Amino acid sequence: MAKNKSTSFPYQCWLKIYLLSLLCFAPFLINFMWGNHDWSWVKEYTPLLSGVFEGRFSQFILPTALFSGNILPVLSIAGGLLFYSFATVLLLKLWDFPNKNISFLLLGLFIITSPYTLSWLYFAFLTLSCLSWTFVIVYAFYLINKSNLSKKWSFPLSALCMALALGGYPPVINMIGVIFFTLILNDVCLNNYTPKTIIKKYIPQAFTVLCGALLFLVAMHILKHYQLQYDTYNTANISLKNLTDNFLMTFATAFSQFLNTTSFIETPYKYLNLVVFLLALITLITHTPKRASSYLFLILALIGMLFSSVLTLILTPNTAYVQNEPRIEFFGIIYIYAFAFSILLTNASQLIKNISYATILSLICYNFATASYCAKVWNLGFRAENSQMERFISRLENIPEFTPNQSYTFIQSGTVNMRSRYYIKTNVFKPDSYTLTAPYVPWHLPYKAYTFYYPKTFVNKDFDTYWQFITPQSLTMTDNLKEYLTLGALPWPKQESIFISPELIVLTLTPAGKNLGADWYHKHY
Repeated sequence: MAKNKSTSFPYQCWLKIYLLSLLCFAPFLINFMWGNHDWSWVKEYTPLLSGVFEGRFSQFILPTALFSGNILPVLSIAGGLLFYSFATVLLLKLWDFPNKNISFLLLGLFIITSPYTLSWLYFAFLTLSCLSWTFVIVYAFYLINKSNLSKKWSFPLSALCMALALGGYPPVINMIGVIFFTLILNDVCLNNYTPKTIIKKYIPQAFTVLCGALLFLVAMHILKHYQLQYDTYNTANISLKNLTDNFLMTFATAFSQFLNTTSFIETPYKYLNLVVFLLALITLITHTPKRASSYLFLILALIGMLFSSVLTLILTPNTAYVQNEPRIEFFGIIYIYAFAFSILLTNASQLIKNISYATILSLICYNFATASYCAKVWNLGFRAENSQMERFISRLENIPEFTPNQSYTFIQSGTVNMRSRYYIKTNVFKPDSYTLTAPYVPWHLPYKAYTFYYPKTFVNKDFDTYWQFITPQSLTMTDNLKEYLTLGALPWPKQESIFISPELIVLTLTPAGKNLGADWYHKHY
């Protein structure tokens, strides 16, 4: 790749990328929407140590430092994009991408406006921190590759940055690996570094990454030792059997991710980027020095890059939460796409360069259109779910037995999402939860949404929508409740969807919810 001798930060180009990213995601800035974890934190604030229970000890450092933990409309998203745009520009400089032409602006815009970014706009309490970890990771590599600091300072600071990023959201390990191997590919194929030089340069960097991971693991051990963290779906220990099974799954996913579509990331986007990746691979091969050792390093670095992009699959016992999930791929495949474009726009023949320019322009248009369409779907779904909650509260108030000053146990039986009703494109390999199918009403403690706008909180005990945490001791089983659960319940909006007693309110929201209530009764009585 052609070297860019300028070491100055391209502030003007960064500002253009940032302002255009604000334009792309403007509907989310203007329309304040939040996900199903956010109701209490939107009203109050996110405590600094909220993520410690699942090992995310640094997750809320930045929101606490900037906004005292508050989720602020406009600023939370604009702040996240600010750091993400810095990360994008630094990454292009890491790749020695020329910053004096339009291609720098286009490639930066392609990265930051990708539909993968949408997956971090659902949970308002995570938007700022998770978009910002990209900057921390890229800066960690920048410290040891481009900064003027001595190694005595740059390597420990880099390891600390990586540990903090892992402590904020562990799947960022994917991004760390991808960037590491793209830098090796650059040096092997385009800068004509010998294998000896590559080893000398990257073993210390690999050691720095390892030190960052060890610092993270030490912090996790301390949290567990003092019982501040407990095993959840994403922090449970993985067994050797899981490791073997997950390795095979990771091997397959490393390649299938180039084809598998998901919500708002559809066939044209996937296949255009696949073609770009294959052309870039051919370009890398043709530019690699003709010696066996260089080709070997090319193959190893390529495999490392592909596996790193889905590395979280190997490390988790619950692969369903991370496989083909855009919020995880946000830290992986998008940087493979961007690296492929960087190769073609600087090293391919003029014909391929022209095709690449046309392709990246088309994909940026796709990104802008997708963001707007996603905002439309989300806005309609958010309004629909809020309207349904309002109708439930109105009907509840018209029931003579309901007393707002009394405290009830509340059970919502079943859950429903409204966004998917407005998403007309269904030809996806796997619908994504956080961009489409996760409802805005939480499945756990749903009363937070129902009482959000209400003058009083008329709930003293609340359960999840699936009845799984309800024990017989939690409820007083009366004849009326027995009849309702076994015979009388009908799904919303039927009148029989609501049961009320002096102690209990049950909302049967769906046919599945009706069955859940009946199954729970027959299991325990």
